[in-house]
This record gives sequence, C-alpha cells and structure tokens, in this order.
Amino acid sequence: MPARELYEKVLRDALEDVFVVAARQLIDTGKLVAKFDADRGPGPHQVHTLTISVRDTSLAVTADDIPHEWLTTGTGFIDTRLFRRTAALLSELARKAEQEGRTL
Repeated sequence: MPARELYEKVLRDALEDVFVVAARQLIDTGKLVAKFDADRGPGPHQVHTLTISVRDTSLAVTADDIPHEWLTTGTGFIDTRLFRRTAALLSELARKAEQEGRTL
C-alpha cells in the first residue's frame, strides 16, 4: 500500500477508535463528529489534533499533540494513550453538553 493511502487508513481507523471509546462510555455516537487535523493542511503530520463535537451545535473539545505513533492500524487494539486521551475528551464534552441541557 502506498504511504499516502496507509496514512489515510491510519487516520480513518483512529477515528473509528474514537467512536468505539464513545460507545464504551455509553455516548450516542450518532450525536458526535470527530476529526483529526481539522484546521490543518494535508499531511502527513507526525503530531495530530483531535476535535470531537456534538453534531449541529457549537459544543466541541480539542486535544493537541497526539503523536502519530498512537494511531495504530490493523492491530484490533486501541493504543492505551489514545484511549485515555479520547476518554478524557469525551468526559469533558459530556460535561459541557450537560451544562447546556443536552445529553450524549
């Protein structure tokens, strides 16, 4: 697989991991939008920014400085560091949503 295709696959797989973490926290994944490097140009990037937001609202949380090595592909496992960072982000987003009178 060419390097560009592999890079894009790694990012897609990592986004799926974000939704797996959300599902494990009993968050309705249909209410979420997740993006890596939303305001950056095309990669490859060695460090990423993850933004998770509530669909059709301004509620969002962002984590910077996520090393590319945390985004695994083809292993069937989520990197523990990515899991923890994502879980913390989702908890923060759930708190913000609750303050706005929304449930995730």
